[in-house]
Formats: sequence, C-alpha cells, structure tokens
Amino acid sequence: MTYRCRYSLISVFVAATIAAPARVLALNPLTNEERPVRVMADASRNVSVIGGMVWYDTDPATHGIRYPAGVYVLEAEDADYLYFRSPAPLELRVFKSGKMIDGREIPGGLMLSKHTLSLIPGAGYIDDTDSKKLMIWKLGGNFLRLKGKSWKASF
Repeated sequence: MTYRCRYSLISVFVAATIAAPARVLALNPLTNEERPVRVMADASRNVSVIGGMVWYDTDPATHGIRYPAGVYVLEAEDADYLYFRSPAPLELRVFKSGKMIDGREIPGGLMLSKHTLSLIPGAGYIDDTDSKKLMIWKLGGNFLRLKGKSWKASF
C-alpha cells in the first residue's frame, strides 16, 4: 500500500469519525473500577458544586447520579486522580420506562484528573475499603465545560 493510499484511508476514517452521530462517540458513564488510593487531607484544596449536578447515562435514562451541592474536600489521591469527599451522599438512581425503580444514597465524592488531557477528566466514586475507592460514573468533556458554572475548584 502506498503512502498516499494510507493517508487517504486515514483521512476517510477521521472524516467518518467526526461526522458520526454524537451518541455513537459518547462516553458510557457507567463503570465499576477499583482504584487503590493514598489518604491525603487538605481542606484548602476543594471543589464546590453549585446547586447540585445531575447526570444521566442515555436518553431515555436508565441510570442517573446526583452530586449534591456543597464543598467537596480533598481526602485521597492516586497517580491519576484527586478524590474529593461529598458533603452528603451521592444519589444513585435506576429508571425503567421513564420511572425510577431503584434509588440509593451512598457516601462518596468527585474525582478530578491530575492530567490536563484526560479521556475521563472527572468521575464519581464511592468507598470500597479504607485504601480503595470505586469509580462508578465517568464524566467527560461536558463536565469540563461546566467548570465555573456548575462547579469550581479552589486550586
């Protein structure tokens, strides 16, 4: 295959990817990823959620999460994320045919990536053990676009 032919194939792939519907490219937010952490308390580093944030997985929604309003205080870190404890439990919901069929409130918080360029710049987590957190909800670029409007960081 010639260099020009390879370049043409790459160009077609990139163009098709850009033109693809947003729902095909959307990040599936649901996850269940265990992450070992190191406890780290620093009240000066926090995240403020203004008025609460609600996220749904699909349209129509089958799952949802609500991050309550308030100041989330740094409690742990790992190589990739800082972990901020929510002032109230996260609200997790399951829907079927537009109706809530299950709801739980679980202590947890908001993870923020330490890296400027990250496929998952933020996420929701719950406690697994003292030294582990469980990432349960990935937040993508839409989350970053809300910085300064729905949430802000002190650092």
